[in-house]
Amino acid sequence: MSDPTSQTSEARRPILELRGIRKAFPGVLALDDVDLKVFPGAVHSLVGENGAGKSTLINVMVSLFQPDIGEIRIDGKSVRFSRPADARALGIGLVPQELNLVPHLTVMENILLGTTPLRFGNTAVDWRAMRARAAEVLDLIGEKIDLDAEASILSVAHQQLVQIARALAQDARILILDEPTASLSIPEADRLLALVEQLRDKGCAIIYVSHRLPEVLRLSDQITVMRNGRKVALLDRAEANEAILVRHMIGRDAQQRDRKPTAVLPTGQPILEVSGLSRVGEFEDVSFSLHRGEILGIAGLIGAGRTELARCIFGDTRRSSGRVVLDGRPIEFQHPSEAIRQGIAYVPEERKRLGIFPALGVAENMTLPILSRLSRLFQIRWGRQRGVTDEFVRKFAIKISSQDQLIRNLSGGNQQKVILGRWLATGCRVLLLDEPTRGIDVNAKFEIHRILRELAEAGLAILVISSEFEEVIGLADQIIVMHEGRLKGRIPASEATQEKLLTMAVA
Repeated sequence: MSDPTSQTSEARRPILELRGIRKAFPGVLALDDVDLKVFPGAVHSLVGENGAGKSTLINVMVSLFQPDIGEIRIDGKSVRFSRPADARALGIGLVPQELNLVPHLTVMENILLGTTPLRFGNTAVDWRAMRARAAEVLDLIGEKIDLDAEASILSVAHQQLVQIARALAQDARILILDEPTASLSIPEADRLLALVEQLRDKGCAIIYVSHRLPEVLRLSDQITVMRNGRKVALLDRAEANEAILVRHMIGRDAQQRDRKPTAVLPTGQPILEVSGLSRVGEFEDVSFSLHRGEILGIAGLIGAGRTELARCIFGDTRRSSGRVVLDGRPIEFQHPSEAIRQGIAYVPEERKRLGIFPALGVAENMTLPILSRLSRLFQIRWGRQRGVTDEFVRKFAIKISSQDQLIRNLSGGNQQKVILGRWLATGCRVLLLDEPTRGIDVNAKFEIHRILRELAEAGLAILVISSEFEEVIGLADQIIVMHEGRLKGRIPASEATQEKLLTMAVA
């Protein structure tokens, strides 16, 4: 007869354990002595603000990053990964936040990507076995998706399910879900949460990463809260509620305030008015006004619809309904070039992909929108181009070796200053900024903030989107908060706290 004490001990042994994980990058301690235990048949959630270290910790688990110090144990045995395939071989599966299916492959091919069954001495694909295995995995998650459909035609929800099916097809015993509902509607998200509960009940260990605290509280057996690269709390579900999680995430008691002196708002006619603006599937019935000399912050979490709203105002996408008024005149841009001509500029979230032209120099990057003004008889007047560039290099203290230096070789902060100079050179009246300090160092962040304040004092109307609540509070005069495509409220920055904003953003 077996020892019941031994059985209990075995049942409570973590399937995955991280001990003292430390990971540093140049100038940044991303993880500092982090411990984590994940048990089979349980959901362990990771929560924290952007930049808390959650993504780095996930990347360590799946061997995209190697820890500088620390130990990883699976089934009680110490392991060392040298590549992601090692983690997959031991049963760790990641469903990333960004969809990574191959669009022109079928559902079946995407599910079995990397684990395709072969025959005839591994010289040919065993299509029959492949179809049977893909159908088996989809049946496991309770979904009926056409195995022969191309991934590109699937809804976002079905693409997410195919990613989960792929991880299960690789025999994942530990499933990491990174913001899995960020792009889903409420009904789609609810179905996915039900699937997570089913997988947990079948014995799968699940690591769930989300900003949506109601989801975390619904699913979790345990919750780890991270802040500034450290684990600051480990809570059983019975100990947790939204207020407690928020308090641990921001590192302050509810009574403490992070205030900004009351701003004196400009009066008179707004330069930009947005009324009932909607775009199906992205945001709905958004209204606000922006005055000259005002900084309006838009706070919210991933998937809230903030970026989509800015792109629509800029003419990059078309609205479904609603009204945009610029300087008292209704407008509907067919293309961003029309917005630029009317004095609206947009600094996108993905600076390296959408904000810079990496193979061009600083001067070319800064003056592209105004080349026609700098040209005569179709020839660029190089002296004028260099004069404009030099003006903003000096004004913003941009560190360059020469105006011909490739922009890709500048730091993130200096790249962002070049982009700001580019739009100010157009004479813009309204500046839309999406995550303006993401991926730049602390000193450069302070410099960008200083520049934006000075621009507002000079009369520029600025709309700032940021996931960093502290940044929004420190920069803005007024703050609007979005959640799942809807406006949840407006609050003066002088009355805002990180706790208030986070509570509104997850409501």
